[in-house]
This record gives sequence, C-alpha cells and structure tokens, in this order.
Amino acid sequence: MSFFQELKRRNVFRVGIAYAVATWILLQLTDVVAEILQLPTWAPKLILLILLVGFIPALIFAWAFEMTPDGIKREKDVDRSTSISPKTGRKLDYTIIGLLALGMAYFVWESRFQNEGNLTTEQNVSAETSGAGTADESSHADKSIAVLPFTNRSPNADDAYFTDGIHDDLLTQLAKIKAFSVISRTSVMEYRDTAKNLKQIGKELGVANIMEGSVQRAGNRVRINVQLINADTDKHLWAEIYDRQLTTDNLFDIQSEIAQAIATALHATLSDSEIAKVSDVPTSNVKAYELYLQGKRFALGETEIGFDTALELYREALKLDPEFKLAWIGLAQAYINNYWNYGGNTEDREKTREAIDKAKAIDPDFPELYMAEGFYHYWGLLDYDTAIRNLDKAVALMPSNAEAHMWKGWASRRAGLWEQAVDSMQKAIKLNPRIVINLVEYGQTLFYVGRNDEALAITEQAYEVDPDSYWAKTYLAWMVLIINGDIEQANTIVIGAQHTNDPAFLTRYLEVKILSREFESALQLAQKWDPAWEVDRSYIFLREHYTAEILMMLGRKEEAREQAKKALARLDIMERQYPQDYRIIEARLRSYAVLGDQAKVAQLAEQYLAAKPADAVQALIDNNRLAHSYALAGMTEASVEVLEQLLIVPVQTTDRKSTRLNSSHTDISRMPSSA
Repeated sequence: MSFFQELKRRNVFRVGIAYAVATWILLQLTDVVAEILQLPTWAPKLILLILLVGFIPALIFAWAFEMTPDGIKREKDVDRSTSISPKTGRKLDYTIIGLLALGMAYFVWESRFQNEGNLTTEQNVSAETSGAGTADESSHADKSIAVLPFTNRSPNADDAYFTDGIHDDLLTQLAKIKAFSVISRTSVMEYRDTAKNLKQIGKELGVANIMEGSVQRAGNRVRINVQLINADTDKHLWAEIYDRQLTTDNLFDIQSEIAQAIATALHATLSDSEIAKVSDVPTSNVKAYELYLQGKRFALGETEIGFDTALELYREALKLDPEFKLAWIGLAQAYINNYWNYGGNTEDREKTREAIDKAKAIDPDFPELYMAEGFYHYWGLLDYDTAIRNLDKAVALMPSNAEAHMWKGWASRRAGLWEQAVDSMQKAIKLNPRIVINLVEYGQTLFYVGRNDEALAITEQAYEVDPDSYWAKTYLAWMVLIINGDIEQANTIVIGAQHTNDPAFLTRYLEVKILSREFESALQLAQKWDPAWEVDRSYIFLREHYTAEILMMLGRKEEAREQAKKALARLDIMERQYPQDYRIIEARLRSYAVLGDQAKVAQLAEQYLAAKPADAVQALIDNNRLAHSYALAGMTEASVEVLEQLLIVPVQTTDRKSTRLNSSHTDISRMPSSA
C-alpha cells in the first residue's frame, strides 16, 4: 500500500480537514468573544498561534493512533482485520460536513445580517448628526483615521512632551488633507495606555483605521515607529520605522512621508498643494521647535498658569528664531485665551493683534493664521462676521480640524446663523466625538432652535462620556429642568455641587435649590459666594444680587433691599474699573428691580439694550434676564411680553434680529457657555 493510501486509510487527511475547519470557526468565535470581554489585541493572535502549533501534533496523532471499540490504541497494535478505521472515517466525514454547514451559516450571518446591522447603526448615527449619507461620505468614512497617543520610548521620561508634540503636529498635518477624516487629539488622548482593543476603539470613535506609534529620542537622533491598522479586521495596512538625525527638516519630512504613505494605503490621492502644506518646515532651529512643543503642552491645559507658562516658552522660542510663524500664532492664542477667560485685560487683546501681524508678515496665507484671526475677531472684538470669514478659510485649508469647525459653529451661533451653527458643530463632533464641551454646546444649540429631544439626548451622551464632569452635570441639570421640568432629577444631578469651586455648577445648584423651595440652602451658598466669580465676560452678578433675590423669595423684603443697596454701592466702585460698561448697567438694573423702582428699571433696560453688543445667543439670555428683573420689580405686563418672545423658535437670519427661544421653565440668565 502506498504512503498516500496509508494516510487516507488512517484518516489523516480527514483529521487535517476537520481541524482546519474547526480552527476557522473557533477564530470567528474568538473574535466575537474578544470584543464582548474587551480582550487585548494580542489575545486572538495567541489563540491562533496555539491552534497552528497544534495542527502538526493532531496529524501525528491521527497517523500513530486509532480509535477502537476498546478505546484509543497505537496503530501498530491494532489487527487490521478488526480495524474500524473506515467507520471512524465516515464519522469524520459527517463531522466535517457539520462543521462546514456551521461555518457557512456563520458566513451568511456575518455577510448579510451583521452588515445590515452595521449599516443601520451607521445610518442612525448619520441621521443624528448630519442627515442621510452619500456614496462620497461612505468613501470618506473608509479613510477615517484615529491616531492614538504615541508611546515615549526615550530613555528620558521628560521627553514625553516631545513625543506628544510630534503626535499633535502629525494630527495637525493630517487634518489638512481633504481625503482623510482625522479624529482630533482631545478625543484620542483618553486611549493612552488603554486596555480596549482596536475594534472597540474604532467603534467608539467611528473610524475605519487606527494608527499606533512610538517616538524614541537619543542624542541627536530620533526614531519614529508607526503602523496603520484596519480597526475592524486588525489587519496591518502599512508600517514603517523612521530613523533619522534630529533636525526639523527631517521631522517634517517624516510627517510628510507618513501622510503620503497613509494616502497610498487607503487608496487616496494627495494634491500638490496638500503635499506642500504637510511638507512645510516652520523653523530650522531644533531648540526653538522643542520650546514651541513645550509651550503647546502647557497651553493645552487651558489654565491661566498654563497659558502664562506657554507665553514664556513661545517668547524664548522666538528669541532663537524670530521667523517661527507657528510660535507667533501660539503666542497670539495664549494672549487671547487670557483675555477671554482670565480678566479681560485689553493689553492681552492688543498683544494678540501684534503677534498675529508678526506671523502674517512671515506668511500671509497659512491655516493656523486664519484660526488665530478667527479667535481674535470672535473673542477680542465680538466681530462674528469677520471671525466666520477667517474660520471658513481655516476649514478649507484644514478640513479635518475639529477645532476650526467648532469655532465656526460658535461664531455662527452668535451671528444668528443657526443652521450653519448646527452643521458646523455636527462636523466638529464627528471629528472630536468624545469631548464633553463640544457635545453640551451642540446640545445647547439644538435647544435654542427648538430640537428639544435631540438636545437632551446629546447632553445625556456628554454625561455618559464623563459622568464626573461638572460641565456635563451643569448642562444636563439645566436641560432636564428647562425641557422636562424635572426638579427631582436635577436635584440628583447637582448633589455635592456646594462642595466644589466650579461657579457654573454652583450656579446650577442655586437655581435647583430655589426651584425646590430649599431657600435656606440656597441662601447659605449665596452669602459665601466667591468675589472671583462675580465678573463674567457677559455679565456682572454680585454676591449681594444672589442674596437679595433669595431673601425676596423668603419674604424678607427689607433685608433684600439692604443687599440691593450694597450691590449698588459696590457697582459705583467697580465702574471705575469698567467705565461705560453695559454689564454695569444690567447689574444696576437687577438691584433697582429688588428695590421696586420701576421707572429706574425701565430706564436702565433701555440703556442696556442700546449698549450691549449684537449677539444672537446673548439676546436670548438678555430677554430672560429682563423678564426676571421685570418680575422682581412687579412689572408683570412687561415681564410677560418678553417671555412671550422667548416662546418663538429662532430661525436663521442675516439681520441678526431673530433672537427668540423655544421654551423656558427656569432662569437661563446664568447659563454657562465657553463661547
């Protein structure tokens, strides 16, 4: 008998086929179980390796042993006249047929029903954010990328800023390529050192591809290791190691090469202008570039100390290279953030303009310049039209930059361009889906245009992303109050706010306690209100104002009037610091409302409406504040008239006169907004 016939007689072929089919089915089940149990990405690979290693022993076992009625025996010990090998072979045939049927059933389910489920999910997400999808959008989704935080492989742990900077710069460069949809830095940072597998990360971020990488810096050399992986299949699409001398030319060459390699792997084509943009070297001074990266790292913290530190680092970088345009832009952005968020010092605004002009003199047409111009005209001058024009240019040059889209949404909202605001915010969230501030601001905008159910759903999503976020709690409590009138749920959300130092969250706590008629709790907080929280960029609300209004609700009118008089005295002093400020007018109006001086309230209301900036969002808040003050002053008809205007849903307009709200159950006058 030939060797081939002997293999056949001993069922070696059948065992091999059965083993192979069973292995395929086990791997499919492993893929499903790995996703459910959130196993690390190496787990399925380990199982595959074990199964492959077991294949040869299985064949050897089939050759050397045989099934008999008395159990498993060595083949040489079995009398061939009594061998049941043919019967065992038929059983193996049935086993193979059964396994093949099972595999075919799984294949049909995966290719048909699972894909339909995925399509339905994608369509639902699309409907929530931007309406029905198109073939172009589907193609663009195939080129969606999340670049996970790079691992710092340098011997010096302090080089983490360098690794993070390379990662951030690469994201910025990729965002300039129209063919790609690139998830923003803030959404991917939560996956640093994550135990989640790539498939799960891909689903959470809504991307088809994930890039991983590491940076190792040693002396005057740098090694950057990157790989592009299909998030769904875990298939490696491309990988490369760049080992170069540490120069800025080499660093930006690497970024350009990575962008072009990704384009090749994803079957995309880069235009000459896109290649030029990602190849642009902003400085040839490595030390200046390092200082710039350190500055960006501090600025990303968005604290006053962080911005001040970033300013020092940017200035040091500019001493080494005065032509470093990105350092000038970093300087401008730090100044305008300090102006808007920390004190409103006009000197910071002037320095912003100077830094932008320096960058413009070096290069009058680059994406980051238009972003800075947008920030300046929005935050610095409240000139929303000019801000939008610049942000439009930034979006055109950086189509995957979520920040540019979100800023355009904020500016459009202020300009009364509601549909444009919703559209821009949708795009920003698609590119930056895990950021609480973006989600809650989008929810607020949906509420303004009367899409209450969607507004509440997106705010709940923000809360799910980060249940510990004061910002998410503040907005969610506001939404359940104003949309559902659910005081009990709002009370649950704001539990513990009185022990924090977040003014927006504390304000929401005050409002909830007032609506719950827990006036004493509200009064205790009002009486110890921190003076640092009294002056906001859009209003001045003193401790005495809070105290006076709560005392009025308690029926302690004389005490309330005493607090109102103290507020007026403080405002007289504050006017020296804020001369001819519309916020002072509105703050005085609130004080006279408690005093019941209706003539003075009417006079100040007229002055305030004439002095305040044109702003569609602020107009909604102003109407609510006025209605509130009119009610305190006993001017019932005037209060109702303003409230009726708030019941009209705003529509997109070019004359900015559409400033009405859908509904209101509580005071939104102190509704927090970062923009």
